[in-house]
Amino acid sequence: MRTNVFLLAGLAVSAAPSVALAQGLLDPWAAEVVEYTPGADVPMGFDDPSSALGEPTRYTGVGSFPGAVTPFNPAFLASEVVTIGAGGSLTMRLGTPAVDAAFNPYGVDLILFHNGGYIDAAFPAGVVGGAFFDGGSIEVSQDGVEFFMVGVEAESDYPTLGYLDLPGPFTEVRGLAPSDFRLPVNPDVDSDGMGFDELVTAYNGSGGGVGIDIGAVGLSEVNFVRITAGDGQSPDIDALAVVRSLCEADMDGNGEVDVFDFLAFQSLFATGNGRADLDENGTLDIFDYLTFNNLFLDGCDA
Repeated sequence: MRTNVFLLAGLAVSAAPSVALAQGLLDPWAAEVVEYTPGADVPMGFDDPSSALGEPTRYTGVGSFPGAVTPFNPAFLASEVVTIGAGGSLTMRLGTPAVDAAFNPYGVDLILFHNGGYIDAAFPAGVVGGAFFDGGSIEVSQDGVEFFMVGVEAESDYPTLGYLDLPGPFTEVRGLAPSDFRLPVNPDVDSDGMGFDELVTAYNGSGGGVGIDIGAVGLSEVNFVRITAGDGQSPDIDALAVVRSLCEADMDGNGEVDVFDFLAFQSLFATGNGRADLDENGTLDIFDYLTFNNLFLDGCDA
């Protein structure tokens, strides 16, 4: 049985200061454009890199051809995606670090969203019969100086799914059940030939995106991501998302829940790190301690 963390802390929580955080530190999305170099043939209007900041797009085409974002109907407005173009690059800083943690689902730590999509082999029913992906390489960095190439392309499986309760792949309906953009798709899913309903089931609550395992390149934490387009490539980037751990009490990410996680939480709290805002209310205060306490007592098993 785990000991109440307030006993471990000697009830010091009562003296902990309330710290209001800037929104950028809290969001698990890209928070800042570090550098953007447009490549060849970037369409007019699609050169605003701020389009890749914040949450991925759930509903696209407002004012022209509105519709829910699905793997067959990706986001396409200039306000929703930024085009890199052959020879160009985009570097962004995450608002919250992506951590290589034992409880991250499928070993995925970071998700990239783009506007590639599946080709409908039975239009408009939605049957995967290929894809239109524009490639692009992905590099990650802890310090923004030394970058490491990951083994997946910027536009690849799995295209974005905005809602889980849509009547079909091409619909103006806004769903009532949003997908989870911080939950990756199981990388073992083979979508080829799947119908729309089968695809939604295979996504299993996820909003799709390209899953990235930062541990595969030897990093325990990532703060920066760079996407580069090579010859013949022109990826359109929508967003980045830090994966939500299946056990948020495992603050040090080692697959165990123990006193060291409480010490890690205290350190994050004291330094104003957004990862300590466990109740996600924009402030570091006693309620985050209460939240951690409940998570800690529940425990998790890797």
